[in-house]
Amino acid sequence: MKKLVRNAVVATLLTVAGTTAVVASPAHALPYPGANESITIIYYSDASRTVQVGMVVYGNCLDDFQYGIRTAYSTINRVTCPGDL
Repeated sequence: MKKLVRNAVVATLLTVAGTTAVVASPAHALPYPGANESITIIYYSDASRTVQVGMVVYGNCLDDFQYGIRTAYSTINRVTCPGDL
């Protein structure tokens, strides 16, 4: 009887751990910039995307920088560098 209860508890814990891992996984990977590109990601406070709360810029056109907070609500822009950089 003890073995049956222990197996049930272990199975339940594994199920919960697997569910948690799936829920906690990222929604998408960050895009990789090309040779003459930079990526700008703007983060917003909610789904209406009217209040900007953060930004990340990385790639080859500008210096990498970030500020604010990252949220689930964002827009991603890919920019091609001007030829004189």
